[in-house]
Amino acid sequence: MKILRIAALVAAGLMVAQAAQAGESEYAEMVAAHARANGVPEALVHRVIMRESRYQPHLIGRGGTIGLMQIKLATARGLGYTGDAAGLRDPNTNLTYAVKYLAGAYHAANGDHARAIRYYAGGYYYAAKRQRQEMVQQASNETWLEPNGNPQPIFGAVPHRKVAQRVRNARAQVPND
Repeated sequence: MKILRIAALVAAGLMVAQAAQAGESEYAEMVAAHARANGVPEALVHRVIMRESRYQPHLIGRGGTIGLMQIKLATARGLGYTGDAAGLRDPNTNLTYAVKYLAGAYHAANGDHARAIRYYAGGYYYAAKRQRQEMVQQASNETWLEPNGNPQPIFGAVPHRKVAQRVRNARAQVPND
């Protein structure tokens, strides 16, 4: 009895693996196009699809996730999708919005595939926000703004005399009322 159960589980596992492999080849061209359009490695997109749905385009997840890449309707809407939830079951539509979201996670993860998958599954808002803050901080440490708003690199100290002179010149040009 136990051997039959094990044999059935092995057979089911092989069928799932074969179905996933067939699905991968079926969607390979579509995945390649969307990955290329969003600057994401194809292998990463395939990895997310395998993790999320095993290439089952009509799969609905517990949390309301839909389709090949198990994207939520609210997430797709945030990326510009205007259709209903049923529309996300279409593989091309699902890939359009899910790969765009994955691209954001991939960039927030600085190209780290494992971290990108974690960000894709759990959200990457705070990681991206932290990166933006670090970039702004770094830019403010390395540059100063001229009165016209153009950033200039700092070599040593901020040239206070030049800035003060520009402020005086700008004030002199403004008529007094």
